Amino acid sequence: MKKNNKKGFTLVELVVVIVILFVLAAMITPVILNYLEKSHETTDLANVRNAYTEVMLAAIEQDTSSPLYTSNGTYLSIVPLKQKKDDWALEEEKLVVAGISSSDTVHWLNKPRAKGKCKVYYMNGSMFFNWSGEDHINSISAADFLTQKILKKILGDAGKYPYTVINSNEPEEQNGGTKKFLDYAKKHGFDLNDYGAKTWQIYAKESTSSSDILSNPAIYWSSVDISGSDKLGTRVPVMGYRDGKYDVYYAEVVKYNIGTDNEYQSFRNNFANVTNSGGSATFQFDNYQEAKKKYDILLEAYQNNHNLSYDDIKNNGLTK
Repeated sequence: MKKNNKKGFTLVELVVVIVILFVLAAMITPVILNYLEKSHETTDLANVRNAYTEVMLAAIEQDTSSPLYTSNGTYLSIVPLKQKKDDWALEEEKLVVAGISSSDTVHWLNKPRAKGKCKVYYMNGSMFFNWSGEDHINSISAADFLTQKILKKILGDAGKYPYTVINSNEPEEQNGGTKKFLDYAKKHGFDLNDYGAKTWQIYAKESTSSSDILSNPAIYWSSVDISGSDKLGTRVPVMGYRDGKYDVYYAEVVKYNIGTDNEYQSFRNNFANVTNSGGSATFQFDNYQEAKKKYDILLEAYQNNHNLSYDDIKNNGLTK
């Protein structure tokens, strides 16, 4: 009987091999995952290009019977995204669809979200790609979220919520309305983060009898975080949606419920320029994109000094 002289691996050798394999896996895995993510994004771009072709053809032919035609006169296609991470892994030079690149902040809006959607739509003679899935607040979303009915549904017992305004900076202890509204709205596809809103106010009235604040449902927001004490008294750019139009103006940062446990800071909510009792917005636009361009001009002026000076207000056609 022959003696088997072959030796197996020792325990130390096996441990060394396993460690080497783990190190190699740790090095290779991110590369593979990044490659897979880029592959998903490439597929998403291809799908969006196909949607662009379909939308443009329907728009050129003015085909109002097309399933892409919407009630507000736009042509829209919604593309589900396959990518599994927020933002882009692809190089910027590859982020181009039909000659529109990611550097075009007017027609290429926001950044994609993991397993999100891109809205491809033709509106007012232009094509837009909104990678967050939201294009603009419209009459449908306003009817869903800017009413007392929906606030009562969100908040439950109406007796606990006697106000017609929700401010983003209200303490949760005051009524809990802010968090509940955000959670409910986001769950139903209406996310204020899509608009860059860091500070916002919701107006939802049951009647038009009062003239102290807006008598029609409205939403106003700013991309400026005004929670710091150094922001008090400064003037910030504000955008709003009301009666199917978009308002752009400025508002002063003030405190509410001073001296109480419910004290909070927000922009002034009397909106002298946008009340329904004879006033009008300093700037008012029919579509979100045009309003956003004006808002960005004001925002750039604000960012120079973290305040809109009276010269900024005058030079940009705003009234003091």
